[in-house]
Amino acid sequence: MSFSNESFLQNYLETQVQTGMLVVDGRAGNGQKTRFLASHVGKDGMVLSFHEDREEANKTAASLFMAGLQDRVTVENGVLSTDGLQKELGRLTKVDLIILDYTKAEKVNQHTINAESETAWSFLKDDGQLIVLVQPSDHLAALQKAIEADFEGTFSTATFSAKDGSTLLFEKEKSKD
Repeated sequence: MSFSNESFLQNYLETQVQTGMLVVDGRAGNGQKTRFLASHVGKDGMVLSFHEDREEANKTAASLFMAGLQDRVTVENGVLSTDGLQKELGRLTKVDLIILDYTKAEKVNQHTINAESETAWSFLKDDGQLIVLVQPSDHLAALQKAIEADFEGTFSTATFSAKDGSTLLFEKEKSKD
């Protein structure tokens, strides 16, 4: 048996996603993670699912409807952005968990990852988690450091790497106000 980044993420989410959570699938792709998250947040939770491609957004919406999960998810056609998050959440609502999955992206540069991570970070509540999935890279430490440079406040971090990619985990620590 070999380690897999996808298996790690699945196991991690099974233990972390709880009923009633507000979760963002910031790069939903085919919506597979969105469906999983919707089934775990329960009827009192909510998932925001952002899709770069309108066709993928429509497929995800149809799949959620067929599974009876459509009331737990808002499917957004467009990339994760401050405007998109504010439109759905308002200015005061904070999120428990945000996932940014770049493992299937054909054209993603470090600037995009940094910008979307920074946007996501500002919407996380204290003790909220940001999960960034990236393709296999020799520059993982540099990427992690670049992402962290945009974060305000204190945080904890962990990394899991396998042949199929890496998972960067960031947890926002409580403010000491």
